[in-house]
Amino acid sequence: MKISRSVLAGIFVLLGTLATFQPSNVHAQTNADITKDAFEVTVQININNFVFTPINIPTGKRLIVQSVNLSGAAQTAGAYVQPIVVAASKLGAGSFNYSYFGPNPSAVDPTQFYASYPTTIYADTLMVGPAFAGYTPTFLAFNVVINGYLVDAPKVAASASVSQQDQAPDLKQLGNRSIVTH
Repeated sequence: MKISRSVLAGIFVLLGTLATFQPSNVHAQTNADITKDAFEVTVQININNFVFTPINIPTGKRLIVQSVNLSGAAQTAGAYVQPIVVAASKLGAGSFNYSYFGPNPSAVDPTQFYASYPTTIYADTLMVGPAFAGYTPTFLAFNVVINGYLVDAPKVAASASVSQQDQAPDLKQLGNRSIVTH
């Protein structure tokens, strides 16, 4: 099958034109930028504080999460429990997006859970909270380590800003299941 030179030239012109269009708030990051603006925080969550814990992101910055690492334990009086860590992220005054991380139990001790999740989450607001599947845990505690870097947040009009408390998700427990409502 032969493709004419004019068709190939047209394709390259189209690709070149499309390559010039990019979002104005996305900037190329070098390793030096990432190192300079590195971000790491450890959050402790447990069954006793069944709420979202806010992560402090400096004003005027956007957090780019690159990995979420979990270590913890969960027990139940029932047959099984699957602990879940929920990350609720939001850009600007938009709605929350939820990322769910459910680690597998240790082969040595099924009440111990460890996992490392490479991910990409963009957040002007970020909160972390516990959830579970299966039987209600009698014990659930986790250290959640969030790694990433900060970039400058896009400028927004003052009237468009909304406080974190006004937009916080509500975590409710129903029977032996937990759900996130907004």
